[in-house]
Amino acid sequence: MIQVIDDFLSPSYFNLIEKVCSTELEWTYAKNITDSNVITNKSQFGYSYPIHDENGHIMSFFTCILSGFLHTTLDRVKKERILRSRCDMTINTKEKIMHIPHVDFEDPFIPNITTIFYITDNEDAETVIFDKKITEKCNFETCDLKVLKKINPKRNRLVIFDGDYLHTGHSPTKEDKRILINSNFI
Repeated sequence: MIQVIDDFLSPSYFNLIEKVCSTELEWTYAKNITDSNVITNKSQFGYSYPIHDENGHIMSFFTCILSGFLHTTLDRVKKERILRSRCDMTINTKEKIMHIPHVDFEDPFIPNITTIFYITDNEDAETVIFDKKITEKCNFETCDLKVLKKINPKRNRLVIFDGDYLHTGHSPTKEDKRILINSNFI
């Protein structure tokens, strides 16, 4: 099941998160925003900022600001702990670029609930969730993927789905950047 929840956080709390994401983070460049181990054409790049790693480490002051968001989301997805959380940013590429379909944990595979929380509005940089779950016999190269759902990024929108489903996003062509918080819960 895919859930889309608008106005997830209170306006003042969301505005604080948006401000920090837009002006104060030290973003790290990634040649491939979906999989740093796969080198592809230049259009697959993006930027990330770690918030909460697989070992439960709080990564920064920003993690303290996000603590309420992460625990509210944890309660919403009815899981026991935060596996990982990070901010992702892709920038305007002038032409529509779909990133590589993926799951957030492929090697080793970890069943999880994935959430995407949008910081920016992007009518042309949708998230796509496909109809196939990743297995040893099915990945983005070997399966015929059909779109299960497309979700347009909208400020303060939370998307919740089974992390086994292959999914991806697009780089924006109309706005300067697309910023989101991608989190995984087990």
